[in-house]
Amino acid sequence: MKSLIIILGIVISVSAIGQEVEGIQFIKENLSMAQSKAAAAEKIIFVDAYTTWCGPCKMMDRTTFKDVEVTKYYNENFVNLKMDMEKGNGPSFAQMHSIRGYPSLLFLNAGGELVHRSLGFQDGKKFLELGKSASDPNQQVITLQKRFERGEKDQDFLLNYADALTMAGMDGYEEATQAYIDQEKDWNSPKNIRALFDYSKASIDSKLFEYMLANKSLFESEIGVQKVEDKISFAASSDVRVKQVNPTDQEALTIHFTKYYGEDNAAERATGYYLNNLMYSPGEVNEQKYLADVQLFMATNPTLSSQSLNAHAWRIYELSDDKLILSQAESWINKSIKLEKNSYNLDTKASILYKLGKKIDAMQAAEESLILAGEEGSDPTATQEMLKKIIAM
Repeated sequence: MKSLIIILGIVISVSAIGQEVEGIQFIKENLSMAQSKAAAAEKIIFVDAYTTWCGPCKMMDRTTFKDVEVTKYYNENFVNLKMDMEKGNGPSFAQMHSIRGYPSLLFLNAGGELVHRSLGFQDGKKFLELGKSASDPNQQVITLQKRFERGEKDQDFLLNYADALTMAGMDGYEEATQAYIDQEKDWNSPKNIRALFDYSKASIDSKLFEYMLANKSLFESEIGVQKVEDKISFAASSDVRVKQVNPTDQEALTIHFTKYYGEDNAAERATGYYLNNLMYSPGEVNEQKYLADVQLFMATNPTLSSQSLNAHAWRIYELSDDKLILSQAESWINKSIKLEKNSYNLDTKASILYKLGKKIDAMQAAEESLILAGEEGSDPTATQEMLKKIIAM
């Protein structure tokens, strides 16, 4: 009997230990405690800044934070803190650190100062790499920022800095890229084309973006036709709003799009944008006419880009509650996703499915959009708001 009790005690102890070390060990909602422990252990604090409705946050809880290698590394090297950004001190913490999407993955020193950060869903491998970068002062984004501000111009450093800023969802990546490319004689090497594409702002006001337009064929051969098209389309459409071009004035739109597409293609692009904004005010909607106009446009332009299809589907979502019209928009967005899947068209799909009352499919599309937003470095805020609505259906 005594032996049996000893054996049972051992089994229970092993079981308890196994439960204790399963996954990353987090302090919950207590930054002061995390700072005290970090100071005593001379460690950095990792903060999982999340919300309860964030799909990618939940996915990281289920997968990434339970990865064996991740668990070992983070428990040994960091004091880990989990904070809900909508409760307690969460909102003030989010404001202090300019948190714009979830999950935000922050690394602080014991004094509470930010040293490194990233944004969006990360699998075990990527998250482990993030932790190692955060542990290395030479890779911490805030350290890199200070080195850049002191005037460091080594080219490997500049590209590393631009990449770190992009991963962190911070501004300044184009300035770093400009400093890098200014030292290059051959801007058209594969490495430099990739750097220019990845780290140039999508705007005609960017010198690096202008260079891409002037050398479009080179970028298409290196990056891919569709990716180049999507970046140009995004920039042209965004600048309509920034430069306050009248979206119902086709002549003004044609002049605007000429800067992006040249005289031969500007009129067609302007027509597409005009149709997309034809009935901007919900109070003056004629969905049937809009649908007919867009269908005619698509019939005469069968090779519409993923971006254009997404734009038309989104406009239908904004303007109509008619199930038949929304179903037509659903077919457009499915075609857009088939051409190229990204966070933007998946967000549109989730929104359309929400209006169609397809809760499970809408939730799946929204969660996938949030995962891709993390990978792309896109702003996930709108999708996060839509996911809240879908969950509440």
